Amino acid sequence: MSSLKYVKFNARGLIPPVFTPLKKDLTINYEVIPRYVDFIHKSGIKGLMVGGTAGGHMCHSLVEKKILVEEWVKAAKERDLHVMVQVGGTAMPDVLDMVQHCVRTGVDSILTLPEIYFRPKNLTELVDYVETVAKAAQDLPVLYYHIPHMTNVSVSMPAFVAEANKRIPNFKGIKFSSNDLSEAAQVLRNLKDDQQILLGSATLLAPAALLGIKSSIGTIYNFMPKLAQGILEAIEASDVNKARKLQEQLSLAIEAHVPEGGWVPVMKVGMEIVTGIPVGPAAAPQKPVTEDGKKRIEERLRKLGLLEA
Repeated sequence: MSSLKYVKFNARGLIPPVFTPLKKDLTINYEVIPRYVDFIHKSGIKGLMVGGTAGGHMCHSLVEKKILVEEWVKAAKERDLHVMVQVGGTAMPDVLDMVQHCVRTGVDSILTLPEIYFRPKNLTELVDYVETVAKAAQDLPVLYYHIPHMTNVSVSMPAFVAEANKRIPNFKGIKFSSNDLSEAAQVLRNLKDDQQILLGSATLLAPAALLGIKSSIGTIYNFMPKLAQGILEAIEASDVNKARKLQEQLSLAIEAHVPEGGWVPVMKVGMEIVTGIPVGPAAAPQKPVTEDGKKRIEERLRKLGLLEA
């Protein structure tokens, strides 16, 4: 019998997948991280996620990723924030190396994408993969990152949860980045009390909350956390009409960015416009937003009443 005492997974509510701050020359601007964490903390957010799509970790070296984890943990722990790190989507030796670094650094939980190239073809192969990561994580909570439109891994998530619960003691849930709320509701029914489903689509925050899914990881929570928190508070107060109006505003805010480029470049622009925190451009090979594009994003957000005069 294992002697490990698995750490309780206590991340709840809204969790921003943080951007990696870059300078104009695309080197990492580590000095911005404490200011960034201060903004998150003052917004009432209780945790953050490092290494997701927004962070562009697939564009950085293993050494850079390790330093980033160290810097985010150092800043976040001073404010008592939960730190989740996404480790998957790369070669297995690097995944396991990164997991071990997270254990040593004091990360609170691990999130993992599946193998991307030799991707899992069925339920058993996917559970095998996550189990390997979970064993390396020792007593840390491990969650699976379900984002089928990016990974092309389309295993049934209710079935995955059931099998993972049989085999992985420190399996604690899913980041569910699919628009299939029917499947998400089935996953929710299959989870244990100490497990969590974290919605990955901010445009579905209100309807998901009505189904009982009240935790979420979304890029826009980096710079519009109050608007998203208002949606959850309205659902909690059974004010569905208010939740619907706030959801429409949040969805329009996201749509204000999308026409001007790739997801990460435009959202980093939004971060700078709204907060003034210099997160810089997105990592190569992503293309920067034009100056005209930045102006159009700002104009749309202003028309929506989401910027201070």
